[in-house]
Amino acid sequence: MNGIINLSVELLEPHPQNPRKELGDLTELSESIKENGIMQNLTVVPFENEAGTRYRVIIGHRRLAASKAAGLAEVPCAVVDMDEKTQLSTMLLENIQRSDLTAFEQAQGFQLMIDLGDTVSEVAKRTGFSESTIRKRLKLAELDQDGLKKAIDNQISMSELFKLDKIEDIKERNRLLRDIGTSNFNWQYEKSLKKQEVAKILPQVKKDLRAMGAKQIKGSQT
Repeated sequence: MNGIINLSVELLEPHPQNPRKELGDLTELSESIKENGIMQNLTVVPFENEAGTRYRVIIGHRRLAASKAAGLAEVPCAVVDMDEKTQLSTMLLENIQRSDLTAFEQAQGFQLMIDLGDTVSEVAKRTGFSESTIRKRLKLAELDQDGLKKAIDNQISMSELFKLDKIEDIKERNRLLRDIGTSNFNWQYEKSLKKQEVAKILPQVKKDLRAMGAKQIKGSQT
């Protein structure tokens, strides 16, 4: 289907995998739509359910919500065909270019693309993000998501959050996540790093001690 057509707002649904979870204050946009109408069309994909053909929004979630608030019955839409990966990467890129996504939302979006079968390299090509940034966001996706969202909502330092990448044990990372933004975090973080370093060298230390003990026993017998 090509071109722009008007579709009933009753036939349109927000995409369930839209990376942007919070649409923000729609008052100003809704008032503008009341006065001037929609200046830019929505992009949607068709799907079938028991009620017939409906459409999921790929680009224009805020415009749809604001249009409903403004009382519009129809909105202009470009109806396109996209596979699931392309839908997701398009939504990610659209929001990223507008700087609308939080690190939490980026993490969830990148993880969805990985779950759909993309490699980190492919996600980088689709979104324009560096592989390094994507790997950091994927590390965030491994954390307890409720705890991560709470931490980000509290406007914690992202540099503190990315420190957790150095902690290998996921349980320990989630424990430290609860302390981010508090005066206790740096002390707990350094304590965890030292514990991790000790755990890595301990097997070799034990091996060396056993070897030293064996030499001493052998020496005492001669």
